[in-house]
Amino acid sequence: MNTLRNQTAFAFPANLAPLTVAEVEAYARRIRAEAIADLIFKSWVALKSVAVSVKTRLEQQRALAELHSLDDAMLRDIGLSRSQIPAAVAGLIERPAAAAVNENALTDQVIRLVPRHAA
Repeated sequence: MNTLRNQTAFAFPANLAPLTVAEVEAYARRIRAEAIADLIFKSWVALKSVAVSVKTRLEQQRALAELHSLDDAMLRDIGLSRSQIPAAVAGLIERPAAAAVNENALTDQVIRLVPRHAA
């Protein structure tokens, strides 16, 4: 008995019954639903990432505007020059904390001008 089933590149188990149209359609629906769910999840993750990026950028622009609005004496008081403002907002400039009034306080703290956000 030389049927199409026997001529395929792989062998079917002898007890495998052919699938019905309803079974194939049910399988296709399940696979499609899984693909759509995966697409929705990945889209949500990408949207959250964009929202975090936009929020971070807006905070940086506000910090830049605020620091640029200070006069040179005020900038000197906080230990910055006008040319250091972009680096300070980007979090690239760190300075040691001032000496603590309380002798029990930690002395190795670092003050960040703009808090870093987890990305």
